[in-house]
This record gives sequence, C-alpha cells and structure tokens, in this order.
Amino acid sequence: MVTHPDLTQATDWPALLPAMAECVARLGEAGFDEALLALLRGAVGIEQCMVFAFDGRDEVDCLLAANERAPRVAGRLAELYTGGLFRQDPNYQRLRRRLDAGSDLGDAEVTPMQAEAMPEAYRSHLFAFPDLVDKVSLTLPGRESVYYLNLYRGSEPGPFTHGDLACLDALAPLLASLIRRHYGQARPDSPQRPSAEEAAILAPLSERERQLCLYLLRGHTLKTAAVELDIALSTAETYRKRAYAKLGVPSKARLVALCRRQ
Repeated sequence: MVTHPDLTQATDWPALLPAMAECVARLGEAGFDEALLALLRGAVGIEQCMVFAFDGRDEVDCLLAANERAPRVAGRLAELYTGGLFRQDPNYQRLRRRLDAGSDLGDAEVTPMQAEAMPEAYRSHLFAFPDLVDKVSLTLPGRESVYYLNLYRGSEPGPFTHGDLACLDALAPLLASLIRRHYGQARPDSPQRPSAEEAAILAPLSERERQLCLYLLRGHTLKTAAVELDIALSTAETYRKRAYAKLGVPSKARLVALCRRQ
C-alpha cells in the first residue's frame, strides 16, 4: 500500500463523512454507484471511475463505468478493456502472476499509474482518446473475485498528488468493504435469483454474464437488462455474446429453451 502519513492531514475528513454515510446507506441499492462516485469525486477529484471483477478465469467483468465529462466514453472504454485489452494492463498481468503462483493477495492495495509498463496501443486506446493523464488502481481481494477500482484524472485537473494517494490509502479499507459487500452479494430483492436448474446450466458463465442471462430469462430485453444492471448497452451486448458462445445457443429463444428443458 502507498502510505504517506504526513500528508493525510490535508484531507478534509469531516466534509467526507456524509458521502461515506450515503455509501453505507445505499449498499445493495441502485443508488450505490452514484454515492460511491460522489465520495471519490469529493475525496480526490476523479474524472473517470471503473470497477472490474476478476474471478480467476481469463476474463474481466465491468461492474461500473462512469466518466463525468464524457459519459458515453466510459461504456466504450469498458467494452474495449473487457473485450481483451485488460490482458495488456500491467496491473492485471501482475495479478495474474501472483494468482498463478498461489500468492496471498493480502489486503487492499493502492497502485499508482505505471505508464512505462503500458504498451503504446493500450495507452492510446484507453488514455489518449478520452484525454486521461493519470490513473490509480485499488486492488481489492474478495471472497470469490478480485475487484479493481480504477480511478482516472484528465489533463485539466492534472495527475493525482501525493496527498490524493494518501487519502486513497486511508480510504482503502472502507472502499474494499463497500465494494465487496455491494458487488459481491446478490441483492435481497433481486428478480434474478436462479432456480437450481438455471444455476447448473449457467455455471460456466462469469457473474455478470449470469446476471444478464437471468434478466433475459425473466422477460427483460437487452436494453432493460442493461438498465437493471446499470451498464452500457454495448457492455450488455458483449456479455450476451460471450454467454451465448459458452452455452452454445444462438438466441434468447434457445437460451430459454435450454433453461426450461428440465
């Protein structure tokens, strides 16, 4: 973890307490993402935020994609990243090596941007186009998934400062707990709970692919399922394509038939 104990005094912690409380109050609800973004914007002035989940397979799911200045850009960048560019991310490569070696991931970890380790194509796709100049990643090990909280700053506010890193380091335990609880557990009032038969058939899918399929099985269109999951339509299309390929079905009708077969 990045520790700067002498710099944490620069953060106006009392001013952040209402945003922290709102995050806790919104756990498991649709308003959690906005509460989390408000906390991070107030704490370190982020311009873009991404939350990804990795469950040990060579796939990454996007749980949250938001860009305050260019909202549509975030969904497109998330699609590029989950579509394969994540393999060029130095943080993912490091995580993959540690998992393959059986290393203990420990607690939440703050990692500043490693521009020198990024391939040029990766940097141009994910940083140059949206005019992003700096990134900080928080690696948050969970029970079944490892979560990435990726935070970005643009050219106008400029790079993260040492004080920002100190603030994120102090916030890391809270952020880890919030993200694990919100994204790692099924919503108690969710209409997407699988039956035993559905759970067995959808077992090869990633968590987000499984959630999308369950919404489709409950009668949602791809568009309304994307709204329920709070993801871009293009991201939902990617999840559907991957899920159908894994299950060997060409359409929603065949998906329904497969899950109702028993």
